[in-house]
Amino acid sequence: MSENSTVSERTPSAEATGAEQSAPANAPSLRKNTDFIRLWVSAGVSRFGTSLTMAAFPLLVLWHTGSASATGLVAFAAALPNFLIQLPSGALVDRCDRKKLMIGCDVVSVLVVGSVAVTELGGRFWLPHLMAAAFVQGSLSIVYLLSERATVRNVVTGDQLPAALAQNEARGAAIGLLGQPGSSLLFTVARWLPFTVNAVANVVAVILLVLIRRSLKATQTGPPKRLHVDITEGVRWLWKRRFLRTMTGVFAGSNLVFQVLLLAVMVIIHDGGNSPAVVGVVIGVGGIGGVLGALCASWWSRRASLYRTVVVGFSVWTVLIPLAVLSRSPVVLAATLAGISFVASLFNVTGSVYQIRTTPDELQGRVNGATSFLSSGANSLGALAGGYLLERVGTTGTGVGLGVVVLLLTVVVTTSPVVRAEGRADPDMG
Repeated sequence: MSENSTVSERTPSAEATGAEQSAPANAPSLRKNTDFIRLWVSAGVSRFGTSLTMAAFPLLVLWHTGSASATGLVAFAAALPNFLIQLPSGALVDRCDRKKLMIGCDVVSVLVVGSVAVTELGGRFWLPHLMAAAFVQGSLSIVYLLSERATVRNVVTGDQLPAALAQNEARGAAIGLLGQPGSSLLFTVARWLPFTVNAVANVVAVILLVLIRRSLKATQTGPPKRLHVDITEGVRWLWKRRFLRTMTGVFAGSNLVFQVLLLAVMVIIHDGGNSPAVVGVVIGVGGIGGVLGALCASWWSRRASLYRTVVVGFSVWTVLIPLAVLSRSPVVLAATLAGISFVASLFNVTGSVYQIRTTPDELQGRVNGATSFLSSGANSLGALAGGYLLERVGTTGTGVGLGVVVLLLTVVVTTSPVVRAEGRADPDMG
């Protein structure tokens, strides 16, 4: 999609059909596709273990110190890789064997989470150590996720891509559903337990990845270039596509809001005198909405344009996000988070299909890295700002501020001629 988008640029072209060209020609159905199943399960197991750890980091700090600002620091360290690591990780994914990258991430993760489990078993707490561990674990999860996203098209056909990505999104939502309450439950039993379970999950994931038979190496179109040149190619490709560029900026703002929102939910529950298990239950119940959204994504995309999906979704967020922060009831918190997650899953599936279908295989890692850098990099700022805002203006003031930001984002997507034109001309997501 160039600066002056045309219908021909939005329909499958030599560039846009890269997914179909790189997919196996005679792949079986998804249920019988053993390589897809192994990739799906291994990535699910690994990401579930990571979700246990990432949920346990802020809980560990909050229940050790009772400080929202200290909790915000470790959340900032966990989110900082979204800002620093995305772009070089994308280039790395396009240069290397993606299966080996995922295996390496799992192996290093065992060492990182193992160090936290050992120190907690020894009764020691040191905030810089937790911040470093959270940063490394967050970095590994980025490389792993970018690698997996780029490999899906190598194990399924183009026709299977929407269903495969919907299954991935449903898996991710299920991990969110089980990860937070599971981490809280394990944390309640023993504070080192979430990190130990993560290490075991990494080992299982490595075994499944080794069993994948199909090559997951990136397509190479020429000799390797310098790292900064590779990174620039991905950013330039994204920047020239006005629709993707606009939506990436909008979702950067929404991700900043979500980071503040999740921290606010934990603080509200903690200040209400509740246990860590309540945090897990509330966020876990909210994850049900994410699962339902992923399951409905294919059905919805056949009946609504991308533009309508974006407008309706942001309108719903405008109501639910401030309601969540202003509420003091765990039941209301869980219900509003479910609605927010439902919309997020719809966005994730439809957006991923659009991006993967329009991006050449040799650019998958870099374009994914560029979009994630711009959209998720705001997470680190949100984590840092969230702790500051909650301590300075309280949850009520924070909720009002979040409502204003989401309202502005809704106005942007509703009135943008680029979003309106591209979203209404979006190809059938099938």
